[in-house]
Amino acid sequence: MLDIGWQEFTLVAFILLIIVGPKDLPKVLKSIFKFIDKIKNYAYDFKSSVSEMNDELELSELRKDVLEIKKDNTILEAKKTVIEAENEFKNLKKTIKPRKKTKNK
Repeated sequence: MLDIGWQEFTLVAFILLIIVGPKDLPKVLKSIFKFIDKIKNYAYDFKSSVSEMNDELELSELRKDVLEIKKDNTILEAKKTVIEAENEFKNLKKTIKPRKKTKNK
């Protein structure tokens, strides 16, 4: 998140102690941490709402794809073609008589 080392933290704490004073420092720190907590909650809410919107968008796209597949008759036509070809093959198989083997001596 923030890349603050111990030197920067000590400097900020020292400046805050000088500006606010030791008497009001706990109140100020408490309000600062409440503010930071609110910001974290807003960020989490925003992230979760964006994630939900993304999930809904993907779900609606999937629904559209499924409806297009249902409307598209190419799969059914291909299945019918395969069935017709199987029937023709069976009919040809019935019409072709097996040849008897003759022995040449």
